[in-house]
Amino acid sequence: MGDRCRRPHVTTARSGYGRRLALLSILLVGTVTGCAGGDDDEAAAASEAEVVMKLVAFTPDQLEVAAGTTVTWTNRDAGAHTVTSGTVEQGGAGVTQEPDGTFDSDDIPKGDTFEHTFEEPGTYPYFCALHPATMRGEIRVT
Repeated sequence: MGDRCRRPHVTTARSGYGRRLALLSILLVGTVTGCAGGDDDEAAAASEAEVVMKLVAFTPDQLEVAAGTTVTWTNRDAGAHTVTSGTVEQGGAGVTQEPDGTFDSDDIPKGDTFEHTFEEPGTYPYFCALHPATMRGEIRVT
């Protein structure tokens, strides 16, 4: 932590109110100056994103990230799901899955995760191979 994030020295206050006020001012100074995390924390946060699978849906179903970002899908549903890159076509013949082979998680049981790092800019549609009619998403990489 650099000098700009150094907390001010607080002398002992005589009343409980004074101590609480001093503590509050320390907390506010740290929050306002942005010293809660360093540059490394901010860089890590910028290179990670999460999609939750719950109620047979991807949330968010559309996500925009920078190239180099790792997206983590977490299954919070009781049953298994997949994260399969590609598209789904619905028509008179039913639902047709068209995976493109960019990524595929296989079955993800409840509580498990799948990660994929998006290195190249572009648009990456995906779906759940077990629930293709309702579970679809898209990652846009800039």
